[in-house]
Amino acid sequence: MALIKGLRFFIALTFLCAIGILLTSYPGEVTIGWFGYSISLPIGLFLTCLIVTFAFFTSLYGIWKWLWSLPNNYFTHLKSKRIKKGNNLLIDGLSAIAAGQNHEAKEVIGIACELLPDDPLTQFIAAQAANMTGDDESATKHYMSMQKDRRTSFLGLRGLILQAKSKEQYKIVQEYINKALIIRPDSPWLQQEYLSNTIQLAQRGIFPKTEKNKATKYISKADWSRHQAMLNWLKLQGSMPLANSEKEKLHLKVFELAPDWTENVIQLVEHYIQQESLSKAQKILMDSFKLYPHRSLGLLWDSVFNEMEAVDRYRTLEKLVSNQEDHSESQYCLASSAIKAQLWGQAKEHLDKLLSHGYTRASCNLMAELMENQYPAQFDLAREWWHRASQTSSDYDWQCNQCHTHFDRWQLICSNCQSTDQVYWQETSTAQRFVKGDLETARIYQIV
Repeated sequence: MALIKGLRFFIALTFLCAIGILLTSYPGEVTIGWFGYSISLPIGLFLTCLIVTFAFFTSLYGIWKWLWSLPNNYFTHLKSKRIKKGNNLLIDGLSAIAAGQNHEAKEVIGIACELLPDDPLTQFIAAQAANMTGDDESATKHYMSMQKDRRTSFLGLRGLILQAKSKEQYKIVQEYINKALIIRPDSPWLQQEYLSNTIQLAQRGIFPKTEKNKATKYISKADWSRHQAMLNWLKLQGSMPLANSEKEKLHLKVFELAPDWTENVIQLVEHYIQQESLSKAQKILMDSFKLYPHRSLGLLWDSVFNEMEAVDRYRTLEKLVSNQEDHSESQYCLASSAIKAQLWGQAKEHLDKLLSHGYTRASCNLMAELMENQYPAQFDLAREWWHRASQTSSDYDWQCNQCHTHFDRWQLICSNCQSTDQVYWQETSTAQRFVKGDLETARIYQIV
């Protein structure tokens, strides 16, 4: 860099020296004639006067320009000072929020809003401060003003969504969500809000039109299918009167989208039994048990064939569980049906397989029932199993994965914590496994 500067200086000096030599070697005069007057000047003096004149007018123009821009510079200085003061107040407001002094923060940020009325960041912080102090009206005003700026419109809509959601104004929430989806359809938070809010509306009997479009294309296929199943289920459980054909159609749609919802299958089969469509009931039970075995489906199977003898019902049940024969729920159904049919050997065989999955209260009770019916004179055998059942804490039931509350029946929306689609048929505690005549503690985690 120093070499380049030195080279430039050398070139400039050489140029000036060349001009000096030229003027010395070839002296001359410049004559100017004007209004009959004639002025003759040596060429060197003429160039000097020309340079001085140019410098004078340049300085004069600079002074005039400075005087002309003086008011603008003054107002620019005031604006800069105001922005600096506003930014300092914003920092003070954020510090007050961090310290939990929300009212102080609101006052400080209010002054900052007056100093910086068009600053989007100021509007956002002011909205947050107003929201934290419970001033919903001011918060709404700030959130609304944020929508004027494209950069902060989503932030404003997010604040409006959360504000309306806290007031349970789900129709308004849906309007804001639809606007926000146009801006950021790929937002995971917004997708979740869209799904949960439509469920809230459906619980209140409002079913907005939901379809796959540009705004919802980022929702995964699995989540979308599950969501549609929830909406159809809530429509079934709602107060709106439905024709039998429409009920059947909705149940079948739910089964297609969420085949693991045993309660839906139960209601559909009960509907078929009432309509005396026993062949349809058998088919849906077999399709469901093949995918997600459950003991309640075995009980329904007995209801479908209730006119048969107990032995014949047991034989037909073997067809139902043929695809899931080794499953613990299948063994439970077979053992229960064999006891009713007084097939003691088959019942004992199925119970031994069931207990190999782990000791539960229900399986021990079923073994006690077998002993009581097979050996009525030897009450000690049944009593031993009744006692074992009372000492066994493990069992299967419907349990919420979020709050771990137990229920007698499946629920789409947990009545305790309001979580959606979190209630599953599962083991409630550590089970015991029977190995070589001894009880061995083993963890068995299985969701049917």
